[in-house]
Amino acid sequence: MAILERSHLTIIREVAREGSLTAAGIRLNLTQPALSHAIRKIEQQLGVKIWRREGRSLVLTQAGEWLLSLANRLLPQFELAENRLEQFANGERGTLRIGMECHPCYQWLLKVVSPYLERWPKVDVDVRQKFQFGGIGALFSNEIDIVVTPDPLYKPGLKFTPVFDYELVLAVGPGHPLRNAKFVLPEQLADETLITYPVPSDRLDIYTQFLQPAGIGPRQQKQIETTDIMLVMVTHGRGVAALPRWLVEEYAARFELYPVKLGKKGIAKQIFLGHRETDDEIHYLKDFIEFAAAPRLDRKGLLSEPKGSTNR
Repeated sequence: MAILERSHLTIIREVAREGSLTAAGIRLNLTQPALSHAIRKIEQQLGVKIWRREGRSLVLTQAGEWLLSLANRLLPQFELAENRLEQFANGERGTLRIGMECHPCYQWLLKVVSPYLERWPKVDVDVRQKFQFGGIGALFSNEIDIVVTPDPLYKPGLKFTPVFDYELVLAVGPGHPLRNAKFVLPEQLADETLITYPVPSDRLDIYTQFLQPAGIGPRQQKQIETTDIMLVMVTHGRGVAALPRWLVEEYAARFELYPVKLGKKGIAKQIFLGHRETDDEIHYLKDFIEFAAAPRLDRKGLLSEPKGSTNR
């Protein structure tokens, strides 16, 4: 049975391109005798004449013309595939799959993704907003490459990098009595409607770090998935919400919102990026983490140019 190899197609293409065995041999790093031997071996292996002699020239037979057409179609695809694989191996190309474990983190992520894509034109970003999914499980099962979370769960094989600090505050509307308060105490929320994202209470800092330690609960809890709708509700006095200060201040231009400190000391938080240790050598993933941690987020949530920014 004839077995067609890629090397056969390469020789056929180069001989046809160069028009002589000497020139083709130079391109293929073969001497003329070695190339002549390779040509005879190809015809023996395939069981068909590929060239015929016309004077001192080699002319393709009908089978040779068909193989040349095949070579011109397939070889560029092999070369492209090898180039792509090399880029994947070097961490220069791929899709960075990011899982989100917090709603407000999405607003921050938007500020990072756009300049990152300019740095890595051969890398795509896929953001998965499954807010109630288990980010740790998704990392271990290779469903995502990075998880964005304010609450890292340290497990063997995972790394978490803090990318910036923020303060969790209570967002209230213009008619709320706490509008001008320096801070709020847990008991002051006992008669409030607390608007939250659809996340279990044991994963909400307003409960775990503020209300539950004081043995206090809100009068009512409403779950809303969309940040804009949540803030509209707060603005119109339908409840209060615990959100990052930078997010509240950023939206202040669109909604009349007022941030109030939670407790005398406030609640300090960080956003972390988690990834698998085995992915440390993926250049575009490593650079995303470093790039996300480098910018300075000002009090209005605006992103400054990172130090040492480079284009790739």
